[in-house]
Amino acid sequence: MGEPLPVPSPQTVRAARAHLARRYGTGVEALLWEARRYPLPDVDAVRKTIAAIRGGRAVPSQAGDEAGRARDDDPDSMDLGAALVVLEAARLDLDRLEIELIDAVRGAGLEWAAIAAVLDLPDADAAERRYEKLRPRLDAPVDHVDHSGPLEPS
Repeated sequence: MGEPLPVPSPQTVRAARAHLARRYGTGVEALLWEARRYPLPDVDAVRKTIAAIRGGRAVPSQAGDEAGRARDDDPDSMDLGAALVVLEAARLDLDRLEIELIDAVRGAGLEWAAIAAVLDLPDADAAERRYEKLRPRLDAPVDHVDHSGPLEPS
């Protein structure tokens, strides 16, 4: 089945989410971070990092030349690394959701061939192989973000 997919530690994910929330949270997002420590949604945090990079903000170069010199609000290597970690966390969440959904639809009677067709896989065996490759990720440790609490600080 090949190499297992990477799984960032929950502590690393938590730190990366916190970093990106402080750097790129605005408006309600910033208030939610300050009041309740709710991070930006993972995909939004990654998109905001990409936008900061593409928005003409230079990433400091290793040589420290003029073109690579950063302003205080420019994305730095911590931003880039944090975005990569958060992207891995989002991928893990989606993989876990896919496994849960496949378990549910299989329980509801959907056959592997139908799952393969919907996922645009060549055949039932390919769908089962995909499931088996992702299945161990269901047991991976994750950093859960609890959005169920009250919005007022306790």
